[in-house]
Amino acid sequence: MTIKEFSGNMKKAVENILGEGYQIEEAIIDKNNGVQLDALVIRMPDMNIAPTIYLRSYYENYEDGEGIQDGARRLVEDYRKSLPEEGFDVSFYEDYEIVRKGLSYKLISMERNTELLNDIPYVPFLDLAIVFYYAFERCGIPDGSILIKNKHMDMWGVTCEQLMKDARENAPKSLPGVCRDMCSVLERICPGKSEEIFPEDEPMMPMYVLSNSRMINGAAAMLYPDILRKLSDKLKSDLYIIPSSVHEVIVFARNMANDEKSLKEMIRTVNRTQLEPQDVLSDSLYFYNRNDEKISIA
Repeated sequence: MTIKEFSGNMKKAVENILGEGYQIEEAIIDKNNGVQLDALVIRMPDMNIAPTIYLRSYYENYEDGEGIQDGARRLVEDYRKSLPEEGFDVSFYEDYEIVRKGLSYKLISMERNTELLNDIPYVPFLDLAIVFYYAFERCGIPDGSILIKNKHMDMWGVTCEQLMKDARENAPKSLPGVCRDMCSVLERICPGKSEEIFPEDEPMMPMYVLSNSRMINGAAAMLYPDILRKLSDKLKSDLYIIPSSVHEVIVFARNMANDEKSLKEMIRTVNRTQLEPQDVLSDSLYFYNRNDEKISIA
């Protein structure tokens, strides 16, 4: 059974479980880097938001032997957990003065998102694009976000330059940059295993994981004022920046590694073998010059 056929069968099974009063739609959702994901959108007449449930994990469980009915019951349970705790009034989004307080930006690949960039405001940055979103946490919805499109900008009567100005001012406050050394990150992910990964007799070069406080779309934290300057002052060196995903970058002193070719090959390999396609940021290695405080492609 293809995922398209699976989507239709899940739709029917979910309709039978939820009963009347619900409208279930099959959808193809466009994600970062041109990735399209199959989903079910579940609507209720008295709610002005409709949760989107992505089907990939349910399909994988089906391929592993889970029945359609069992998968549908699990999907309905996940749907009910995703509902906001109270009504979510979206009319606020018409008021830019409200939106600007939650305005932020993220980095995406320019090359991999040519179609998306036709519909959204953006600022070119090297081989990347700075795009804007409204970040919120309300009504029981954690880490919520709404991508800002050209139609929103027209509704508000603002320019891309204004969005950039406001996002640059607001993002470091609402989603402050977080810089953690690599060893502490690995220890948190794999408690007690860091010495196995990096034995004491093979010391690891000082490396830092840079993101925002949500750890979501945090690669843009490298654009925050002074964050790279302070790190370069600490390390007394120019910096290499590895775009490990759209969510974070890895930063380390340039004087600790001189083989740019190997670093670039590593980035390409990781992007193609370790990351979900929608999480890939760039195949480029970036360089921060502490003298002019600018980022460039190495």
